[in-house]
Amino acid sequence: MQLPIQRGLVLATALLSCLFVVGVRTAEAHHRDFVFLRDWYLPFAGENEVEYRLTHNNRNNEFVHEVEFEHGVTDHFAIEPGIGWHQQDGEKLHLDGVDLELRFNFGQAKMNQILPALNVEFEHPFDSEEADHGELKFVFSYFTPGGEDFSVNLNVGQELNKEKEKEGEIQFGYVRPLQKLEVTKHRGYKLGLRGGFEARFDFQEHFFNIGPTLAFEKDEHFNVIAHYFFGANFRHSNSDGFRLIAEWEF
Repeated sequence: MQLPIQRGLVLATALLSCLFVVGVRTAEAHHRDFVFLRDWYLPFAGENEVEYRLTHNNRNNEFVHEVEFEHGVTDHFAIEPGIGWHQQDGEKLHLDGVDLELRFNFGQAKMNQILPALNVEFEHPFDSEEADHGELKFVFSYFTPGGEDFSVNLNVGQELNKEKEKEGEIQFGYVRPLQKLEVTKHRGYKLGLRGGFEARFDFQEHFFNIGPTLAFEKDEHFNVIAHYFFGANFRHSNSDGFRLIAEWEF
Protein backbone atom coordinates (compact mmCIF):
# COMPACT_ATOMS: atom_id res chain seq x y z
CA MET A 1 0.00 0.00 0.00
CA GLN A 2 2.92 2.36 0.53
CA LEU A 3 3.68 2.94 -3.17
CA PRO A 4 0.13 4.01 -4.22
CA ILE A 5 -0.04 6.34 -1.23
CA GLN A 6 3.27 7.98 -2.20
CA ARG A 7 2.08 8.38 -5.80
CA GLY A 8 -1.06 10.04 -4.51
CA LEU A 9 1.00 12.42 -2.41
CA VAL A 10 3.08 13.37 -5.46
CA LEU A 11 -0.04 14.16 -7.53
CA ALA A 12 -1.62 16.04 -4.64
CA THR A 13 1.51 18.15 -4.25
CA ALA A 14 1.39 19.05 -7.93
CA LEU A 15 -2.26 20.09 -7.80
CA LEU A 16 -1.77 22.16 -4.67
CA SER A 17 1.27 23.84 -6.21
CA CYS A 18 -0.72 24.78 -9.30
CA LEU A 19 -3.72 26.07 -7.34
CA PHE A 20 -2.07 27.84 -4.42
CA VAL A 21 1.25 29.21 -5.64
CA VAL A 22 2.44 32.36 -3.89
CA GLY A 23 3.99 35.25 -5.81
CA VAL A 24 7.45 36.57 -4.92
CA ARG A 25 8.66 39.96 -6.09
CA THR A 26 11.48 39.48 -8.63
CA ALA A 27 12.49 40.53 -12.14
CA GLU A 28 10.52 39.26 -15.14
CA ALA A 29 11.45 37.00 -18.08
CA HIS A 30 9.87 34.36 -20.28
CA HIS A 31 9.12 31.42 -18.02
CA ARG A 32 9.42 27.76 -18.98
CA ASP A 33 6.51 26.13 -20.78
CA PHE A 34 7.80 22.56 -20.39
CA VAL A 35 9.42 20.40 -17.72
CA PHE A 36 11.73 18.38 -19.98
CA LEU A 37 12.06 20.48 -23.12
CA ARG A 38 13.78 23.80 -23.52
CA ASP A 39 12.48 26.46 -25.86
CA TRP A 40 14.20 29.40 -27.54
CA TYR A 41 13.84 31.97 -24.75
CA LEU A 42 16.59 32.77 -22.23
CA PRO A 43 16.69 35.12 -19.22
CA PHE A 44 17.34 38.74 -20.12
CA ALA A 45 20.85 40.12 -19.51
CA GLY A 46 21.41 40.50 -15.76
CA GLU A 47 18.42 38.39 -14.73
CA ASN A 48 18.76 35.64 -12.14
CA GLU A 49 16.59 32.60 -11.53
CA VAL A 50 16.43 29.73 -9.06
CA GLU A 51 14.76 26.57 -10.37
CA TYR A 52 13.71 23.53 -8.35
CA ARG A 53 12.89 20.27 -10.14
CA LEU A 54 11.24 17.17 -8.69
CA THR A 55 10.97 13.94 -10.70
CA HIS A 56 9.26 10.77 -9.48
CA ASN A 57 9.61 7.46 -11.35
CA ASN A 58 6.85 5.07 -10.38
CA ARG A 59 8.58 1.80 -11.24
CA ASN A 60 11.37 2.04 -8.65
CA ASN A 61 9.71 4.67 -6.44
CA GLU A 62 12.63 7.05 -6.98
CA PHE A 63 12.52 10.77 -6.22
CA VAL A 64 15.09 12.93 -8.01
CA HIS A 65 15.68 16.52 -6.83
CA GLU A 66 17.61 19.22 -8.67
CA VAL A 67 18.31 22.85 -7.85
CA GLU A 68 19.80 25.15 -10.48
CA PHE A 69 20.75 28.82 -10.59
CA GLU A 70 20.44 30.60 -13.93
CA HIS A 71 22.01 33.93 -14.88
CA GLY A 72 21.47 35.87 -18.10
CA VAL A 73 24.92 37.08 -19.20
CA THR A 74 23.59 38.69 -22.39
CA ASP A 75 20.20 38.49 -24.10
CA HIS A 76 21.56 35.54 -26.11
CA PHE A 77 23.70 33.71 -23.56
CA ALA A 78 22.96 32.32 -20.10
CA ILE A 79 24.88 30.12 -17.66
CA GLU A 80 23.23 27.60 -15.34
CA PRO A 81 25.10 25.63 -12.62
CA GLY A 82 23.19 23.07 -10.58
CA ILE A 83 23.29 20.22 -8.07
CA GLY A 84 21.22 17.03 -7.82
CA TRP A 85 20.34 14.27 -5.36
CA HIS A 86 17.90 11.36 -5.24
CA GLN A 87 16.06 9.06 -2.85
CA GLN A 88 14.94 5.58 -3.88
CA ASP A 89 12.22 3.50 -2.23
CA GLY A 90 12.46 5.12 1.21
CA GLU A 91 16.26 5.13 1.48
CA LYS A 92 18.30 8.13 2.64
CA LEU A 93 18.98 11.01 0.27
CA HIS A 94 22.01 10.43 -1.95
CA LEU A 95 23.94 13.40 -3.37
CA ASP A 96 24.47 12.71 -7.07
CA GLY A 97 26.69 15.44 -8.50
CA VAL A 98 26.92 18.87 -10.10
CA ASP A 99 26.32 20.13 -13.60
CA LEU A 100 26.96 23.24 -15.67
CA GLU A 101 24.79 24.28 -18.61
CA LEU A 102 25.66 26.97 -21.16
CA ARG A 103 22.64 28.21 -23.09
CA PHE A 104 22.66 30.12 -26.38
CA ASN A 105 19.92 31.36 -28.69
CA PHE A 106 20.17 32.91 -32.13
CA GLY A 107 18.25 35.64 -33.94
CA GLN A 108 15.49 37.83 -32.55
CA ALA A 109 12.17 36.81 -31.00
CA LYS A 110 9.51 36.66 -33.74
CA MET A 111 6.12 35.04 -34.17
CA ASN A 112 5.38 32.45 -36.88
CA GLN A 113 9.06 31.69 -37.45
CA ILE A 114 11.33 28.81 -36.44
CA LEU A 115 13.85 30.02 -33.83
CA PRO A 116 17.02 27.99 -33.05
CA ALA A 117 18.95 27.64 -29.79
CA LEU A 118 21.73 25.45 -28.37
CA ASN A 119 22.44 24.15 -24.87
CA VAL A 120 25.82 22.67 -23.88
CA GLU A 121 25.83 20.69 -20.61
CA PHE A 122 28.56 19.07 -18.50
CA GLU A 123 27.71 16.72 -15.59
CA HIS A 124 30.16 15.56 -12.93
CA PRO A 125 28.99 12.79 -10.54
CA PHE A 126 30.33 12.54 -6.99
CA ASP A 127 30.49 8.73 -7.27
CA SER A 128 33.96 7.90 -8.62
CA GLU A 129 32.58 4.79 -10.35
CA GLU A 130 30.33 6.89 -12.57
CA ALA A 131 31.49 8.79 -15.65
CA ASP A 132 31.46 12.49 -16.44
CA HIS A 133 28.90 13.27 -19.09
CA GLY A 134 28.53 15.87 -21.85
CA GLU A 135 25.41 16.73 -23.81
CA LEU A 136 24.35 18.98 -26.69
CA LYS A 137 20.70 20.02 -26.89
CA PHE A 138 19.58 21.42 -30.27
CA VAL A 139 16.42 23.50 -29.77
CA PHE A 140 13.87 24.65 -32.34
CA SER A 141 10.81 26.69 -31.31
CA TYR A 142 7.82 28.19 -33.10
CA PHE A 143 5.60 30.74 -31.35
CA THR A 144 2.25 32.15 -32.49
CA PRO A 145 0.54 35.47 -31.63
CA GLY A 146 -2.09 33.48 -29.74
CA GLY A 147 0.48 32.30 -27.18
CA GLU A 148 1.17 28.82 -28.57
CA ASP A 149 4.62 27.27 -28.14
CA PHE A 150 5.74 24.43 -30.43
CA SER A 151 9.23 23.19 -29.49
CA VAL A 152 11.47 20.32 -30.57
CA ASN A 153 14.71 19.24 -28.84
CA LEU A 154 17.31 16.87 -30.25
CA ASN A 155 19.66 15.76 -27.47
CA VAL A 156 22.94 13.90 -28.06
CA GLY A 157 25.31 12.98 -25.24
CA GLN A 158 28.32 10.88 -24.36
CA GLU A 159 30.31 9.79 -21.34
CA LEU A 160 33.58 11.73 -21.28
CA ASN A 161 35.56 8.95 -19.60
CA LYS A 162 35.02 5.32 -18.52
CA GLU A 163 33.19 3.44 -21.31
CA LYS A 164 32.30 6.61 -23.27
CA GLU A 165 28.79 5.35 -23.97
CA LYS A 166 26.63 7.48 -26.26
CA GLU A 167 22.98 8.44 -25.82
CA GLY A 168 20.37 10.43 -27.67
CA GLU A 169 16.70 11.34 -27.65
CA ILE A 170 14.19 13.56 -29.42
CA GLN A 171 11.55 15.54 -27.54
CA PHE A 172 8.48 17.37 -28.77
CA GLY A 173 6.15 19.66 -26.84
CA TYR A 174 3.13 21.88 -27.41
CA VAL A 175 1.58 24.38 -24.97
CA ARG A 176 -1.16 26.95 -25.43
CA PRO A 177 -3.15 29.30 -23.14
CA LEU A 178 -6.14 27.65 -21.45
CA GLN A 179 -7.77 30.96 -20.56
CA LYS A 180 -7.73 34.58 -21.60
CA LEU A 181 -4.39 35.58 -20.16
CA GLU A 182 -3.83 38.76 -18.18
CA VAL A 183 -1.08 40.93 -19.66
CA THR A 184 1.19 42.82 -17.27
CA LYS A 185 2.03 46.47 -17.81
CA HIS A 186 5.79 45.87 -17.72
CA ARG A 187 7.11 44.17 -20.89
CA GLY A 188 3.66 42.74 -21.65
CA TYR A 189 4.13 39.55 -19.66
CA LYS A 190 1.22 37.08 -20.11
CA LEU A 191 0.01 35.56 -16.83
CA GLY A 192 -2.32 32.63 -16.29
CA LEU A 193 -2.86 28.96 -17.04
CA ARG A 194 -1.30 27.11 -19.97
CA GLY A 195 -1.58 23.49 -20.98
CA GLY A 196 -0.45 20.97 -23.56
CA PHE A 197 1.70 17.86 -23.74
CA GLU A 198 5.27 16.61 -23.98
CA ALA A 199 6.64 13.50 -25.71
CA ARG A 200 10.10 11.86 -25.66
CA PHE A 201 11.72 9.03 -27.61
CA ASP A 202 15.02 7.47 -26.50
CA PHE A 203 17.19 6.25 -29.41
CA GLN A 204 19.07 3.65 -27.34
CA GLU A 205 16.31 2.10 -25.22
CA HIS A 206 13.55 2.91 -27.74
CA PHE A 207 11.36 4.07 -24.86
CA PHE A 208 8.51 6.41 -25.79
CA ASN A 209 6.93 8.60 -23.10
CA ILE A 210 4.07 11.05 -23.50
CA GLY A 211 1.75 12.92 -21.18
CA PRO A 212 -0.04 16.18 -20.31
CA THR A 213 1.68 19.35 -19.12
CA LEU A 214 0.09 22.12 -17.07
CA ALA A 215 1.76 25.46 -16.29
CA PHE A 216 0.60 28.35 -14.11
CA GLU A 217 2.27 31.75 -14.18
CA LYS A 218 1.17 33.50 -10.98
CA ASP A 219 2.88 36.83 -11.71
CA GLU A 220 5.89 38.18 -13.57
CA HIS A 221 8.21 36.42 -11.16
CA PHE A 222 6.89 32.96 -10.24
CA ASN A 223 5.98 30.02 -12.46
CA VAL A 224 5.17 26.35 -11.80
CA ILE A 225 4.88 23.52 -14.33
CA ALA A 226 3.64 19.95 -13.77
CA HIS A 227 3.82 16.99 -16.16
CA TYR A 228 2.70 13.37 -15.87
CA PHE A 229 4.42 11.01 -18.30
CA PHE A 230 3.26 7.55 -19.34
CA GLY A 231 5.46 4.75 -20.61
CA ALA A 232 3.74 4.21 -23.97
CA ASN A 233 5.73 1.08 -24.90
CA PHE A 234 7.81 -1.64 -23.22
CA ARG A 235 5.56 -1.44 -20.20
CA HIS A 236 7.62 -4.02 -18.30
CA SER A 237 10.55 -1.57 -18.06
CA ASN A 238 9.43 1.88 -19.28
CA SER A 239 8.17 3.76 -16.23
CA ASP A 240 5.32 6.20 -15.74
CA GLY A 241 6.16 9.18 -13.59
CA PHE A 242 5.72 12.78 -12.62
CA ARG A 243 7.82 15.95 -12.89
CA LEU A 244 7.34 19.34 -11.25
CA ILE A 245 9.34 22.55 -11.76
CA ALA A 246 9.05 25.76 -9.76
CA GLU A 247 10.84 28.94 -10.97
CA TRP A 248 11.67 32.01 -8.91
CA GLU A 249 13.21 34.95 -10.76
CA PHE A 250 14.96 37.94 -9.19
